[in-house]
Amino acid sequence: MTKFKWALLPSLIFLCACSITHRTALLSDEELKQQKIYTQLNEALSNPSDVFILKLENDQLTEVPHAIVRLSNLQVLYLGYNQLKTLPEDLSQLQNLQILVLRNNRFREIPDIIARLKNLTVLDLTGNQLSRLSGELYPCSQLKSLLLAENQIVSVSEGIGQMHALEILDLFSNRLKQLPPDIGALINLQKIDLDQNQLETLPESISNLKNLISLRVEKNQLRELPEHFSGLSRLIELKINDNELKELPVDFGKINQLSQLDLRNNQLKKLPESIGEMIYLTSIDASNNQLQSLCDLSTLQELQQVNFQNNQLEEINCSFLSAPKMKEINLSINKIERFSGEFTYGNNVNFLDLEFNNLKIIPKQFEDLRKVTYVNVSGNAIHEMSSVLLKMDSLEKLNLSNNRIDLFEKDLSMHPSLKEIDLSNNQVKLIPLSYAKISGLEKLILSNNPIYSWHIKQLKSNFPENVLIL
Repeated sequence: MTKFKWALLPSLIFLCACSITHRTALLSDEELKQQKIYTQLNEALSNPSDVFILKLENDQLTEVPHAIVRLSNLQVLYLGYNQLKTLPEDLSQLQNLQILVLRNNRFREIPDIIARLKNLTVLDLTGNQLSRLSGELYPCSQLKSLLLAENQIVSVSEGIGQMHALEILDLFSNRLKQLPPDIGALINLQKIDLDQNQLETLPESISNLKNLISLRVEKNQLRELPEHFSGLSRLIELKINDNELKELPVDFGKINQLSQLDLRNNQLKKLPESIGEMIYLTSIDASNNQLQSLCDLSTLQELQQVNFQNNQLEEINCSFLSAPKMKEINLSINKIERFSGEFTYGNNVNFLDLEFNNLKIIPKQFEDLRKVTYVNVSGNAIHEMSSVLLKMDSLEKLNLSNNRIDLFEKDLSMHPSLKEIDLSNNQVKLIPLSYAKISGLEKLILSNNPIYSWHIKQLKSNFPENVLIL
């Protein structure tokens, strides 16, 4: 080799290295957002080195076009909504591929070649016909998002714990009955969706997922939670509604980053006192359970809504519901006969639903509900209009239908805010004509009452036609 050629060699090596580096450089998410999305393969092949994103969706493809492998810089490939059953072996040449979307195709098995895509970070196989996850993907050491929702997966084999980079695992709407113990080795997992499966238990190891912020297991068959479930202390979202849970761990409240707690449609008879430690909770929904008592929620500074509809509650301690920001309380369809304790003076409750309980009077504690605008006590056994209502000076809508009201203890004509009173389906024979003086009254419903016929004439002459409903 001549001296001149030797002199050029370092420069040539440098140029080659730069060329290879440019060709194989992986773009960040932000950089990918700047790239053109090619939707026609012919156009992409005219400038193959410029193509980073190719989208061939809804193209009725039954096989992947071989020419795609010429797009050596391709990093995002959308092949969803086609009729694909397999991937060609030579697709593994696309070593820059970071995102592969194969949703809504006809895959029955996960193609082996996917494991050879060493830079793959996102794989979407949602809406296919997969029946198992048995290790085909476990060598994908860079995979961060694995989306397998809406398949027919009945099992996940051990070994998934090898996927240490995994941050998102979506197994929504499959047929899983159990998870492998080593799922607890997914130390970087942040979100896992197991909704609509057939899980009866969760492995104890799930408590090791210290970085998990979202766990969804609604509409399964869970009968209990792992003993150390409270180890998931970073959870912000937890969905465990629509299961068969009979109790929660005693230290459940140590999962204290939650803002919303959904316990609907289980078989819970009580809530652990430790829920009082969940300082960021804004709402609790424990409707459709078998609760016989409530825990003290007054310490929850951010709590705004509680729903205990359709339980077995018989007595309510008002102080338990006196969280400073509490606005909405739903206690309908229980067996509540009495209230004890007191609401904190200055409370912010503006919505109270007690429909279908066993109340015989409007509880005296309601006097402290000075900001409440809506009260529903329909379907109880109340027989008189109480003077308590006068103290509820923000009340706008009062539903007293389907009770036994036949007595009006106090004149409400000076009530400052009432707009609607529903007294339908009671035992009303006479109602004070002074009710016509309630300045803001827009609707008085008296249908299905044994009102004297002569009194009906009085009512019609005293109330505006558009207010009175007989």
